[in-house]
Amino acid sequence: MNKTWLPKRAFTAGQTIYSLLQSVKKQHRFIAKHISPILEEAKKTNDGSLDASDFKKITHYYGLAVPAILGDSICVLRGYSMSEKERSALTYQGAMTGLFDDFFDKFEMPEDKLKVFMERPNEIKGNTSAEKLFMIFYKKALEKSQDSSLVSHYLNEVYKAQVESKKQSGHYLTTEEILDITLKKGGVSVLFYRASMSHPFLPGEEKALLEMGGLMQFGNDIFDVYKDQKNEIDTLVTTTKKIRETRIQFSNQMEKSFEMAVNLNYKLNDKKKYLNLILMSLCSRCFVCFDQLAKNELLTDSLFSPSQYTREQLVCDMDKLQNKWRTIKYFIKYLDKKN
Repeated sequence: MNKTWLPKRAFTAGQTIYSLLQSVKKQHRFIAKHISPILEEAKKTNDGSLDASDFKKITHYYGLAVPAILGDSICVLRGYSMSEKERSALTYQGAMTGLFDDFFDKFEMPEDKLKVFMERPNEIKGNTSAEKLFMIFYKKALEKSQDSSLVSHYLNEVYKAQVESKKQSGHYLTTEEILDITLKKGGVSVLFYRASMSHPFLPGEEKALLEMGGLMQFGNDIFDVYKDQKNEIDTLVTTTKKIRETRIQFSNQMEKSFEMAVNLNYKLNDKKKYLNLILMSLCSRCFVCFDQLAKNELLTDSLFSPSQYTREQLVCDMDKLQNKWRTIKYFIKYLDKKN
């Protein structure tokens, strides 16, 4: 590492972390004011179709990360901050995401019923508490979106990707097929969120965000290896025999995504800040997780075998101080390599 540049890299890391923390803090306040009252009402009439994990996904995962991480990153890319209307749309979209996933994974909702939910939201209220809460958030998301028809279009694309991803439970896909499903699922999800924002897509932006979204889904699968292995879902991580090979796949997708972002017609400085946010919030964390997963191979004849490892061995706890520090080190290492 070029030690001459270390103070500058460390300052950039500090700025990026501060920006992420401020975004998360602001979104927590928004959730407390606008989302928590809706959830409290839903809890009062809950028929059992909603559980604690559903509420946590809304307040601490999708409803938090979609506006605070993804949304604010895109705002940095375009060069001006998020409006209140955009924050509302993105929050409602994030809040409905976990419930939409449940329609596939938990409730196995028939295709024709789910189609009605997506295509005619103003005509139905839903039967169960989960369905009713989803419809509340979906209608509010459409109301606050810049282009509701585009949001509906991409939700339909998310639906198609979800249907395709069911093949990951069949244990017959090739690595290339799993990669394709992973990238498509993450890519259309990001476009679904991006569609609600006020600024128009620039030439090449849709493809660039499709690739970046794929990278994000790849990253989710890296951290979800324990859960996916338990649920017998084939991902790039649960099926690999060598973590190093999966790490290379991730690095290749990362470089492709970053290059496409650099080629967009936004201001250079804004593109750098945007990529720094992605690097810190996603990529550097994934490399820390890869390090932990790779160590497990020493326990199983130098081959990765997730079914033989404990939860502690597979789950990378990013709240640990040492893992936070390793994330920063990877961030600085990447910046040094690129400059």
